[in-house]
Amino acid sequence: MEIPVCAFDLKTGIFCERCEEKIRRGEVSELDIRVMRSLLELEKTFHQLQSMCYVKSVDTKDAIAVVLRNGNLGAVSQQSLALLRRKLSDSLGKNVRLVEDSSDIGRFLEPLVAPARIVAINKIWLPDNSMEIRIILDEDRGLKLSVESIQEIVRVTKNVNLKVDFARRSRKRVLPVKEKVVKEVEAPEDRDKRGSKNHVVSL
Repeated sequence: MEIPVCAFDLKTGIFCERCEEKIRRGEVSELDIRVMRSLLELEKTFHQLQSMCYVKSVDTKDAIAVVLRNGNLGAVSQQSLALLRRKLSDSLGKNVRLVEDSSDIGRFLEPLVAPARIVAINKIWLPDNSMEIRIILDEDRGLKLSVESIQEIVRVTKNVNLKVDFARRSRKRVLPVKEKVVKEVEAPEDRDKRGSKNHVVSL
């Protein structure tokens, strides 16, 4: 597998000056090192990894997103990918999502928001000259990752802010409220009045 640090350094844990500089600049994180070590170990079983290129990993509250070069996952069967995800999840102790990198933000986001579909994508330029991307999804039902997790992945890998809206929201089922049966209790004076009307006096 092609990785951004020396494979020998990664295995030994002693990094050369070039690799150390990447770590100091934040180009390679501690999470990246953990993920790359696990991937190199899995190469012994999953030979397809040898031709792949590692890009970046992002740890979110829902899962660890492992980003690989565009086109790396297309040649691997779904069965092999499922097994690789499971093995990598076991190694890292958290659910893993494998994602292909892409310069097209729509293509990059599609597997992250599935099974929802992207209805529209807009680029918004802010007063400070930074860019915000706004996407509209058809609905929020069945999202595998939370909106916050998707936003974090895009922020770390693409260095842009993401805003997510929905064309329609799923309606939560509202259970019917049982009506309370209120038993009216007569006041003593009302009971006395009713009794006096029915009382017959014998002379």
